[in-house]
Amino acid sequence: MVESNKESQVFELKDDRKLGYAERGNLNGKPIFHFHGDPGSRLEIRFLGEKLKEYGIRIISVDRPGYGLSDFQPERTLLDWPDDVVKLADHLGLDKFAVMGISGGGPYAAACAYKIPERLTSCGIIAGLGPINMPKKGMMRSNRIGLFIARRFPFLVKPLIKAEMKAFGDPEKVQKSIENMAKKLPEPDRKILQDPQWLNIIIEDFKEAFRSGPDGLVLESKIYAKPWGFELKEISSDLQVYIWHGELDVNVPISMGRKMCELIPNCKGKFFPHEGHLSVGFNHIDEILETLKS
Repeated sequence: MVESNKESQVFELKDDRKLGYAERGNLNGKPIFHFHGDPGSRLEIRFLGEKLKEYGIRIISVDRPGYGLSDFQPERTLLDWPDDVVKLADHLGLDKFAVMGISGGGPYAAACAYKIPERLTSCGIIAGLGPINMPKKGMMRSNRIGLFIARRFPFLVKPLIKAEMKAFGDPEKVQKSIENMAKKLPEPDRKILQDPQWLNIIIEDFKEAFRSGPDGLVLESKIYAKPWGFELKEISSDLQVYIWHGELDVNVPISMGRKMCELIPNCKGKFFPHEGHLSVGFNHIDEILETLKS
């Protein structure tokens, strides 16, 4: 088995943009492209730890434009993302691969399922955000306000994200911010944030997201607040899509996960009564990797 643990690779696209990505696992194993949350970066795959060795999987985790090592792409849309994925896959010599998106990465996995189904072996969406027109009952107030501002008052998004970035430059502010956030989350998610090992990974992942400034995150917020450019029912029925979602999730409510699964033609959903937003991926990663590997 040829193993890889390269966290800071860069691929140059034909439009001169750079795309940052990380690779972990078995280079000869089943390839899975991982799409991080928001904020987030390619470093999110540190959560997987040693799991990749166990399963013989090759994970390619990609920074979206304006995050981490990836150059900003002005005026990009959700449906621009599959093009970048295909170009990177071609560069790596990968004809077929699976994709998985967590939280804010969920829409990007769905976009790939819609636009490039012929390249995919399967698509996994873990606690993934749904389209803006879906009911938001059960979503925490701060997230609902964020989507409302991005949609109705987009000029306010940049100052808010710049303030968030500034806070991450102060360790005490970061700690306080996370403690305050944890109070709003269900117990399964609080346990993760109270574990120093996982907390450090989250903080480093967020810092990397902010590496190039606010522009990538600002545009992404606006993308989430717009129609996706396709309907979930238009995803090919030939492609198997999986959804994993916690019923205690207050970041992305369970209603979104269930509705997405209902609309996607060939979707298998698994909904966990005692899991939240973070915990569903943490506690069920074995099942997720085993499913997408097959």
